Amino acid sequence: MSKAAPADKQSNSQIPIVIKGLCKDFGENKVLRDFSLKLNKEENLVVLGRSGSGKSVLIKCIIGLLKPDSGKIIVFGNNVGLLTHHELDMLRTQVGFLFQSNALYDSMTVRENLEFPLRRHWFELSQQEVDDMVMEALNNVNLGHTADMMPAELSGGMAKRIALARTMILRPKIILYDEPTTGLDPVTAREIEHLILQLHIKYKTSSIIISHDMNCVKNTADRVVLLLNGKCYTEGTFEELKNSEDENVRQFFE
Repeated sequence: MSKAAPADKQSNSQIPIVIKGLCKDFGENKVLRDFSLKLNKEENLVVLGRSGSGKSVLIKCIIGLLKPDSGKIIVFGNNVGLLTHHELDMLRTQVGFLFQSNALYDSMTVRENLEFPLRRHWFELSQQEVDDMVMEALNNVNLGHTADMMPAELSGGMAKRIALARTMILRPKIILYDEPTTGLDPVTAREIEHLILQLHIKYKTSSIIISHDMNCVKNTADRVVLLLNGKCYTEGTFEELKNSEDENVRQFFE
């Protein structure tokens, strides 16, 4: 597992994501309250929290699927809240998002699912280049033989790997993982964790991984941020948090 350089030794241009004072409410439900964090270059950062604590809301705000009530989200120096629709689309080519539900298109083959982001972002690519990128993405997740299969023919673990291949096909610099191991059996979950680390090393990505699966946290995290009561309650390595004497932290490790 790679280890990121300390944040205080990195220039702002090297910090892929900076979040300052993020707030998001849904009616009376205050989900994020003055939440702040930095994602360092080539770091796997896990945001840990209970179900319903706002983890998924956080990454949907980062990608612009939800609009915060206040605060700033800076991605590669761009204030996401100030971007035009076109500018946001261009930024999203550098930010991959692995949905918890996989979000594969049922009416498309695996190949067509992977081609979709290439077509959507108007890249000038020949059919041969598209074919090569699709096969590279599939081979990255050891599923080159599934190109002409339909999503309904895939197991849960295979569907997750195809979704990961589609997320990686544009070779984004940042990956946002929303509960990547939820609903998977332990063996398949460990395979997904291994793929996350493999692709992280191969493409030198910076990642935010949303999870409450402690095995996933332990196996993928360079650093862990605990989201509690809408705020960044504490942060550190997995072992530092595991050995904490703070009861609010220890409850996640018992």
